[in-house]
Amino acid sequence: MLSKFRALVHTNHIFLFLVFFRWASLLPAVLTINHWPALAISPRLAFGVPLAANLFIFLFNPYLNRAVTKRPLFLGVDLIFCALVLVISGGSHSPFYLYALSPVLAGAFFFQMRGALSAASAFTALYLLADHVAQRWMNLPPTPGISLITQVAGIWLFPILLAYPSLLLREIKQARDELAQARDELAQKHENLTAAHRQLKVIHDLTVLLQAAPDVISVQQRVLGAVTTGLGFRRAIVGVVNPSRETVGEWKLYPYNSSFPAPEPIPLAPENGLLIRALLNQIDLETTETDQMLLRHAALNAWLRTCRWYVYPLWLRDHPVGLLLLEKEKGSELSPQRRETIRMVANQAALALGTTILCIDRARRLAIETERNRIARDIHDTVAQSLFGIVYSLEACLSMLPHRADLVKGELSELRTLARNVHDEVRRSIFDLWPSSLTLDVFQRDLNEYVNSCRRPQTFRIDFHHQGNFDALSPGLRRTLYRMAQEALANAARHAGVDSARLCLAVTDQEVILDISDQGRGFDVERVLSRSQNREHFGLHGIRERAQALGGTCEIVSRPNAGTRIMILLPLNGYHA
Repeated sequence: MLSKFRALVHTNHIFLFLVFFRWASLLPAVLTINHWPALAISPRLAFGVPLAANLFIFLFNPYLNRAVTKRPLFLGVDLIFCALVLVISGGSHSPFYLYALSPVLAGAFFFQMRGALSAASAFTALYLLADHVAQRWMNLPPTPGISLITQVAGIWLFPILLAYPSLLLREIKQARDELAQARDELAQKHENLTAAHRQLKVIHDLTVLLQAAPDVISVQQRVLGAVTTGLGFRRAIVGVVNPSRETVGEWKLYPYNSSFPAPEPIPLAPENGLLIRALLNQIDLETTETDQMLLRHAALNAWLRTCRWYVYPLWLRDHPVGLLLLEKEKGSELSPQRRETIRMVANQAALALGTTILCIDRARRLAIETERNRIARDIHDTVAQSLFGIVYSLEACLSMLPHRADLVKGELSELRTLARNVHDEVRRSIFDLWPSSLTLDVFQRDLNEYVNSCRRPQTFRIDFHHQGNFDALSPGLRRTLYRMAQEALANAARHAGVDSARLCLAVTDQEVILDISDQGRGFDVERVLSRSQNREHFGLHGIRERAQALGGTCEIVSRPNAGTRIMILLPLNGYHA
């Protein structure tokens, strides 16, 4: 319906309607041509004048339309022409009366009531003048007063009646244009709100996912998924800063591409490429084809230069944590709103990466401190005491020489055994820190030896059960499992009051489970864990913190006189099955 109104009130269509009216108004003249009054010129010539005018208007209607719209005085020319047509065709007796009303109707259509009144006033004078001239020129009888009044009334009534609908149509057109503009504005606002909602949803989902990310690799994967799937980029890359070594490495591309190189970490120095300088200076960057060295690594630099990238440095407080690269599509530019959204996502990624890196660094420092305390305890409890005994015995042997050589020989034999034990203790401490090859057999044997050293002269039996390929685990994870089992079994040997414990180890494709239990005296878990951690022991707090640092869980179940069970679950790839 609105399209019909639009077509109806369009200026070009109104003009075509007036052209059609001019053609239709010639029909009365054609139908009554045999009853025309006696004219001074031939009827054919009198009919040919308006016919030629119609042809001219029909052929040049676009130009005439623009001329009348810009200069309303051109209607006066048409009014004079129609008055001349009346003069040559009999004045008030002319069959072209309706034709002569054409410019008056045009004034009403184009300029509403003001045009109707102006055109009617001017044409009334021209009409009376044309009737007077025609009567004098052609000796026509006077027009009856009633007929003349009726025709003059028509000159006024027709345009006034048409001016009012034209005014209504004009107002409808204006209202329609305003509604269309409001509709377009609402559509644009709706589109903007939809885009903002979609982008905020991406940021919200990313924030929720990042809070649950257990390690740096998981954070990278979730950031890459958010900017590609959520924000519509074809490819994205994330590089991570190693704060201790001051390098950028661990480059991850999404979607995966086998041609993407895996370079060594690149030092954080300005001379190592445009991307490193952007990271150090905290500048958002857009690469171009003319950039020669994005990174000082031949393979990665060549790969990156195959397309253009938006580069966003990731910072947490005053520390760089990584780089986010988004592939730029040819011929597209980012709107300010989209840039702001990407910057918000980059800030969330920087927060998640930085927090994860800090947690890992804190766990590493805690592990180092705990390991140092353990080594210090081992040296103090075994090596230092043994060395003190050796020194004391050697001094005694010196005092007995040379008079009691036989007794000294026996003492030296015992000192040799003691020194060998000290050597074994030192070797075991070094092995605990950096074992070269911790296989399942070594894992079981060393745990047996360690736990039995805690119960001398009594023995302590460990009931081993295992499933899966232990040797396929990473060296770091095997060391962590060994230290957790070492502390849990030592606690059982020292405090449970039993002579055996059960150890179950299960390795699957996605996680490893360590379960240690005994039937000893047990304890109140809540009361024991509420105590501050003893710096001389790794303790239950240390076991839990190691598990959490690797994205795993540790559950301790115990009651007084009901035994103890420690269940540890560690993911292999940063996520649980």
